[in-house]
Amino acid sequence: VASSSMSTATDAPTFVPPSPRPGLGTVVPYEWFRPVRIGLMWTYLVGYLLWLKYRGLTVDRVSVAIAVAIFLVCAFVGRTWRTWGVLLVRKAGREIELTEAGLVLAKGLSDLFDRIDAVLDEVTEAGNPKRLRLKVLPTFAIKWLVPRLASFYAAHSDIDIEIATVSKAQELQLDNADFVVRHGTGEWPGLHVDHLFDEVFVPVCSPAMAETIAAPEDLLEAQLLHSMMRPEGWPTWLSAAGLGTAQPTRNVTLANAALCVQAAVNGLGVAIAQKAYVRDDLASGRLVHPLEQEVRTEFGYYLLCDPAKADAQPVKLFREWLLSEAD
Repeated sequence: VASSSMSTATDAPTFVPPSPRPGLGTVVPYEWFRPVRIGLMWTYLVGYLLWLKYRGLTVDRVSVAIAVAIFLVCAFVGRTWRTWGVLLVRKAGREIELTEAGLVLAKGLSDLFDRIDAVLDEVTEAGNPKRLRLKVLPTFAIKWLVPRLASFYAAHSDIDIEIATVSKAQELQLDNADFVVRHGTGEWPGLHVDHLFDEVFVPVCSPAMAETIAAPEDLLEAQLLHSMMRPEGWPTWLSAAGLGTAQPTRNVTLANAALCVQAAVNGLGVAIAQKAYVRDDLASGRLVHPLEQEVRTEFGYYLLCDPAKADAQPVKLFREWLLSEAD
């Protein structure tokens, strides 16, 4: 690539744009950088670079800006100092870090650039329309969704599925996902909602441990397995069994219900499980019901998506498949 230089303004340095690096995208045309536009471009790119640092994104993620970022970043630091009277970044060894003023600016611009990032994602996804992204809670993924995915891929091998799990229910926002699965009452205005299954609590344990349990009161002496993500599970079931004021004497708390179910399979104790999650374990004999009593709550599990995409492919295809699995 031939080098060239131009003077953008009386107070701006003369510089030579670098050659493009393979794999980093198309270099922005150099003729864009005319004197009438250079101030606005500097302002936008300063904000963009601060946002990238604030979000911790990598250079590969911003290939559309890399050509200008490489040769303007040094000029940015000096020019923002002269123009705004504040220092936005400072050198920290071989890296740069945001100053307090830079952090304030980056946070303020975050929503704007998040929207830009979302639009870039849409443009990128346009070339690969058959990829679906889901956000779910870990136990739903481990005990219900993933064991069923083979049947979906057998029928639709051209559609890629990307599953992300989150540790908190409040993180289940659509954002850049096509679907989320939420636990609740089914009331989420502005979203398309499909009911998957109701919440039904059942106690489960290994066949050997079940021999020691003949009545609900026996659970008070057994080792009960509690999920940190669903701590209300055992209190809900015990209350329905007439033991709401009783205090179990032996308890083990694990991070999520999937761990509780696995611990029950291994004989560690009795887990309180969502019935839909343990059907395969019950069918195989790995787990049994020590007691037949089930407790159904007013809650359920729901598949949510953007109503504008609900009937478009491949979103509709996946919705129909998932609902058929939930029947």
